[in-house]
Amino acid sequence: MTDANRRRRTRVNFRTQVDIQATGARIMDVESRDLSHKGLSVLGELPLKKGQVCTLVVHLAGEGDDAPVLRMEGRVVRVDREGAAIDFVSMDAETYRHLRNLVLLNAPDPDQAEREFATPAFEILE
Repeated sequence: MTDANRRRRTRVNFRTQVDIQATGARIMDVESRDLSHKGLSVLGELPLKKGQVCTLVVHLAGEGDDAPVLRMEGRVVRVDREGAAIDFVSMDAETYRHLRNLVLLNAPDPDQAEREFATPAFEILE
């Protein structure tokens, strides 16, 4: 079974800057490749290990200090020469709303993506 067939969530191309804080590593301004309701992938050779817990700060496009920033907890699920995949573990409700909008606005099939959001893949903190 290929990775694409195992995925149960719509992935959308989404390039932006991400900061990753993990035990023994603080990685700033990594470029994201794509994201889904369940997680994101980032580009580059990174000092991360599968299973490692991390904090993500996703910088959305905007002007100066007013640009939205998404903060979430994650777990590294894949690391290779091309980058890493990180599953979301938890995030606050406002971040979840931003994530949902990003996926729905960029999804090839927004109706399918909407159905996926009916079952959260992680804890949403109030």
